Amino acid sequence: MEQYRNEIFDRVRESEQEMVLAIYRSMVGTPGCTWDLGYPDEREIMSDLSREALYCMRGQDEKILGLISVDEDEAVAALPLWNQKAEKPAELARLAVIKEYQNRGLARRLILSAMDVLKKQGYDTVRFLVSPGNKKALSSYAKLDFEYRGRAFLYEKEWFLYEKKL
Repeated sequence: MEQYRNEIFDRVRESEQEMVLAIYRSMVGTPGCTWDLGYPDEREIMSDLSREALYCMRGQDEKILGLISVDEDEAVAALPLWNQKAEKPAELARLAVIKEYQNRGLARRLILSAMDVLKKQGYDTVRFLVSPGNKKALSSYAKLDFEYRGRAFLYEKEWFLYEKKL
């Protein structure tokens, strides 16, 4: 658990599954979001929780303000455009910030916090897939100096690939 301003970066608890699903569903239909009512769903949440790979930023009242997960997706890991010199890469995924906290830098704080945790766990690189239409995400990654690695077509969608050495 890490403290930032009046926020706390923490793991999501099993008892918060319904809240996580509600936050994911609230993103459906927002500009640049590729999600629908079938993804992400309970399966992704359970998988992330079972691997202790689902994190959140909480307000002082313990309310979840935003989410980020460390995914284990073999198809993403196998994409040839990634830096092949990375010895222990991690994929960050399913970043979501509740509407009231969007455009306040919370997404960047989630990413930075997750990167800190991953570095402590021995990872040397972090990766993201980003929808070309997700202008907010693209802006966040640019400010964090992620390297653009190219485009890929996966899961019936086009993605921009971003990577950063930890």
